[in-house]
Amino acid sequence: MKYLALLSCLVLGACGSDISDLQTYTDEVKANAKTSIEPMPTVKKYQSFEYSVNGLRSPFVKPKPELIDDATSQTLGCLQPNFNRQKEALEKYPLETIKMRGTLGEAGRYFALASVADGALYRVKVGNYMGLFHGQIQKITSDKVILQEMIPDGTGCWETRTAQISIFAQDSESGSQNNE
Repeated sequence: MKYLALLSCLVLGACGSDISDLQTYTDEVKANAKTSIEPMPTVKKYQSFEYSVNGLRSPFVKPKPELIDDATSQTLGCLQPNFNRQKEALEKYPLETIKMRGTLGEAGRYFALASVADGALYRVKVGNYMGLFHGQIQKITSDKVILQEMIPDGTGCWETRTAQISIFAQDSESGSQNNE
């Protein structure tokens, strides 16, 4: 290792001290270099904001639902769905996506088998609900399910319409509605 260091010193010492061409090149580069630097952008002074939570709702507490004016719906005296009842599994699917797959039971007492897009199969009976519009099953026959839906009319009241799901329906139109 010592010999290598001694050899490298001798080799470098043998190089001449004529660096005039290097000095000339350095002078040319310095002469052509752009020496102007863009000034730093001015930074706007930060305006702090004091967030006062006194009197405001906590973001970690569930907000209270808006109060429904029951007096208005009572004075209208019109048809209203029962919003207090427990929703059933098939009420989160549009009626058009629910398909009837068959029936179980005997004449007069049928259960229908209904499937949804995610592949789940449900057994329903008269009185169960399905679809997005509070559709209550009124009758089950060997080839169709007839239900009564409640549609808002825009004035705070609700209208009923009859809909049905047929076992023979095409995949594109499972649920059909008839306004009554």
